[in-house]
Amino acid sequence: MPNENIKVLGELESEIMEIVWKQEQSSVRAVLLELEKVRKIAYTTVMTVMSRLHDKGVLKRKMDKSGAFVYVAVKDKKSFLANASEKIIKNFLKEYGDVAVAQFVDIIETSNTNQSEIWKNKLRELLK
Repeated sequence: MPNENIKVLGELESEIMEIVWKQEQSSVRAVLLELEKVRKIAYTTVMTVMSRLHDKGVLKRKMDKSGAFVYVAVKDKKSFLANASEKIIKNFLKEYGDVAVAQFVDIIETSNTNQSEIWKNKLRELLK
């Protein structure tokens, strides 16, 4: 059975991280205010998810003068996504081997993008 730990962030975690990356540093209240622009959500829900992101090592936090935590992303968005993508692809290759490689190659070869040559080279590097 495939490893089910390849999911990097849940939907709410992703939304929160987008806000933190945009704001550079955020309190639970600041994130809540942004999320409430699109849906109703409890303060405690946001606080719990941000605390769990801290526990996962995705956010770091420090206490401000008022005693509230201020959160900062451990990695910028580009670095985080690069690291997460690498983990997902390596796990996928480990689980599915040659079938995964064949599918990657087929997708890359039929791609109508200028990036296909870069992707082919990156895939070769990954398989070394």
